[in-house]
Amino acid sequence: MRFKLKFLLLLAAVVLATSCQNDNPVIVNPINPVQPDDPVKPDEPDEPEKPDVPTFSPLHVEGRWFVDENGFRHNLHGFAQTYSPWFNERGSKWSNYNVAACLKYNQGLIDKIIEKGWKMDFVRMHMDPYWSNKPNVQTKGENDISAFDFERFKKYLDEVFVPMAEYIISKQMYVVMRPPGVCPEQISIGGDYHNYLKKVWKYVANHPRLKNNGYIMFELANEPIQICDDNGKALDNWNGGTFNARGKQITKFMQEIVDEMRQYCDNILLIPGLHYQMLYKTFDKYPVKGVNIGYAVHCYPGWYNSGYDKEVDVVYNNFKSGWDNEIMPIGRKAPIVVTEMDWAPQKYDASWGKAITGVAGANGFGANFMKVCDESCNISWLLFTSPEWLAKYDDSAPDGNTFLTDPEACPRPVYRKYLEYATPEYSATINAEDYGK
Repeated sequence: MRFKLKFLLLLAAVVLATSCQNDNPVIVNPINPVQPDDPVKPDEPDEPEKPDVPTFSPLHVEGRWFVDENGFRHNLHGFAQTYSPWFNERGSKWSNYNVAACLKYNQGLIDKIIEKGWKMDFVRMHMDPYWSNKPNVQTKGENDISAFDFERFKKYLDEVFVPMAEYIISKQMYVVMRPPGVCPEQISIGGDYHNYLKKVWKYVANHPRLKNNGYIMFELANEPIQICDDNGKALDNWNGGTFNARGKQITKFMQEIVDEMRQYCDNILLIPGLHYQMLYKTFDKYPVKGVNIGYAVHCYPGWYNSGYDKEVDVVYNNFKSGWDNEIMPIGRKAPIVVTEMDWAPQKYDASWGKAITGVAGANGFGANFMKVCDESCNISWLLFTSPEWLAKYDDSAPDGNTFLTDPEACPRPVYRKYLEYATPEYSATINAEDYGK
């Protein structure tokens, strides 16, 4: 009997359990029902850590500095290239509008310069009028735009200049693009050359492979000399009485180009000054307005009150005083890029500037130029010597009496200075919170 009772109880339990599997869940306590667990949220992606040192990333302007996307300041150091037969070893390497040969030669130069150990991080690129002028049309020089052909410019922008820019960037160097040719002796607001620059830059600023590219800057003109007033009269660069007039005019001239470009792009724009890119003091009072604005300066022996004579004996105190007076009023507000500079003793036919390296703080151009740049804090600069020389440089060669081995010529001291600039210590210096204040 007890066995039968146990069997019935067990059977009832099994039936009850089986029936419960098909019924709705039983709520044990309707006042406080059991809630399902909250769904597990996926982990939020961690914020990428800021790198310890600057990286090759897009630049913008913050105050007087070029700043990358991680917040690091940059001073850039590089060289210049011109893509035309004459400036590529006097026509000995390619000719006859041979695009493939031009690209091969100039890209090869970049590779050789890197292989030689040069620590470069930007290239100034001249969109030489060789490509944009009508073939076989005589001109009076690079400042003559009468042969300019806009369709040729567009064609070779795509075939030569954009590919070169992209190749440079692939080597982790920034690009500064300058327009074809140089300014005529006198420029005026609304004049032919002003309209030419607007046309060129409007097209470049709207180019899909160039616009809004933080690796590419645009230098708006090369070496303006004199600006005219509204009546067409050239304003004297050295007459203090014309300071305000020429300041307003050159700023308005450049501002109209900037405003035209800003309809299409936010690239960093570099503003040139008058008298071959030597005069900038007026920009302190009449600055070009907008974001991502810097200034492109040229500097050669004898400039900025540094010295005189054919082979210039530069005196540091004079040089520093002249630089601080003319460049640093705007240099304390915006970044500066020296887009032309070199030197060598007169006996070497391999540079534009004629002077010696000398001793920093005493006499000589090269050492004092580098000292002045470092003391100014936010100065980027390049070596304007033809790049084929840089590709031949050998730092292991002993000091000698050649352009490439003489410490009084620019390649040797600049090569070694660039090595210093490429160190983490230099980056830490310019990125110190109170640096330059």
